[in-house]
Amino acid sequence: MTRTKIAQTLKEDGLSGVARRVHAGLIFRYHETFNSRFDTIHAIDTRTSVALETLDFEHQHKAHAIDYEPTPIKLVEALLKPSRARASSTTFLDLGCGKGRVLIKAAELGFDRLIGVEFAGEIAEAARYNLGQVFRSSPGISWTIISQDAATYSPPESDLIVFLYNPFTQPVMEGVVNWIEAHIDRGYRVEIIYYNSQCRSLFDDCNRLKVTPFPWLVKLQLRFLSWHAAVKYLSVAGDRNESYRGTERQV
Repeated sequence: MTRTKIAQTLKEDGLSGVARRVHAGLIFRYHETFNSRFDTIHAIDTRTSVALETLDFEHQHKAHAIDYEPTPIKLVEALLKPSRARASSTTFLDLGCGKGRVLIKAAELGFDRLIGVEFAGEIAEAARYNLGQVFRSSPGISWTIISQDAATYSPPESDLIVFLYNPFTQPVMEGVVNWIEAHIDRGYRVEIIYYNSQCRSLFDDCNRLKVTPFPWLVKLQLRFLSWHAAVKYLSVAGDRNESYRGTERQV
């Protein structure tokens, strides 16, 4: 912040306002360092935001989708690390996957079955390019990007870890909650990591899900390195009948 901006902020918002702005600036620089490094290492672009209104496509839910903003890579790492123990037996599903940053980081943390759902065709193509670039020498990783409305998506017959970064508003999220509930009722375990949880009430009201706290270190990182809140849910019925679960896995 310049001296002029500091003086203006001090006058309008006091010392607390100055502290908030300084903190926000430090957070931004911190994340940009790691975000830039991530893209440079992989020779891809996941950093550039995309406004959906600039894309030439029509869809009934376009007005309910949120512009592409990449999740800070260090927060992706913090949010996913506690779930690594189930990486080998779980399909990792990113709804509104954007350019694929979260999917790539999930693979680095041990997840080897990855699905991204992205209804904007141009952004989905960017994700396919990025994952193809990163995983071309990784035959053990199974991945796919599906160009589809998340509200009407049919998940694979497996346990799921579902990642959401405020990808769409309530009309679409209602459809997502409906198929998640049906998937749980079929006997599968579902874990949901929801960052910037603008539609949290829909998940809170679902009796097939329960809020599960993050470990203290994740809470600390969210407290000091994030502008948004995150919440994690686990399926209530997912572990109660292992023998009921199907064995076929589709990716």
